Amino acid sequence: MKQQFDLIVVIPIGPNCKLPFIEDTLNSIVHYCSCTYKIVLIDDSNKNYGTILKQRYTDVDVIINKQQYGLLGGLYIALSHAFVYVLDNYGFKALLRMDTDALITGYNPQAEAIQMFEKNPRIGLAGFIKRGKEPRDFAGNPIENYWPMHQITTYALTWRFLSKPKANLALRKLLLKALLNGYAMGENVFGGAYIVSELYLQKLREANMLPDYGIQKIYLEEDHIFGLLTKAIDFEFGDLETGDLPFGVAWRGLPTSPEELYKRGKKIIHSTKRYNDLSETDIRQFFSDKRSMD
Repeated sequence: MKQQFDLIVVIPIGPNCKLPFIEDTLNSIVHYCSCTYKIVLIDDSNKNYGTILKQRYTDVDVIINKQQYGLLGGLYIALSHAFVYVLDNYGFKALLRMDTDALITGYNPQAEAIQMFEKNPRIGLAGFIKRGKEPRDFAGNPIENYWPMHQITTYALTWRFLSKPKANLALRKLLLKALLNGYAMGENVFGGAYIVSELYLQKLREANMLPDYGIQKIYLEEDHIFGLLTKAIDFEFGDLETGDLPFGVAWRGLPTSPEELYKRGKKIIHSTKRYNDLSETDIRQFFSDKRSMD
């Protein structure tokens, strides 16, 4: 019988990640997740980081890739392998995929997602939903989303299809499936941190999309690919970012100040790399101090 958890946390570790920052992210999970949880690290660092971390965090699982898959479709492949590993070994109510520069900043960040999945099982992928050319985050910041719209249109529907015909044919077939289920061109859930249901991953696997090696070489980011896959299997996106919902995420830095994120009760934030003049060390120290006060 599979061991059951409330939450699985999957974290890919790349070659440019810094070990102290990864440890800080793991410490945030340990501190704030009072539910039952399991952490799974995907070691793509080529620096043995997974083995080093396993010595300190003995309960984590480490998946060491035989090759470095990199970003774009490669990250989609690496995550798919990890998701299959989780499905084979554990049962769970929610799975949080987060980057090493994401941080848990509030208790039980999975709670709202689990309620959402139980209320509507057709929601499979939840977080910050991006639709249209320039959606806005909870803080009112405009977010560029034109790139995936352009890429999908260009490589699936124009003469650029011929640049990689095999991969782009797979993209075109995937796009048609998604469009039939109401897909809006380029819509996705931001990939720095998102939560998925067990049912959603099971359905992706049944559809031979976990992974689909045919789309590995399409020129899209991993979160754009999962956006297409979600609609291709007729699942929906869930909003966990609007207003005081738990996500406070942006691409290259924080969407607003650490103080405001903490005041608003945001539980999952990204990216800790910077905010205005604050460095990653400054931001992490702020939230580490908050943990020590709890």
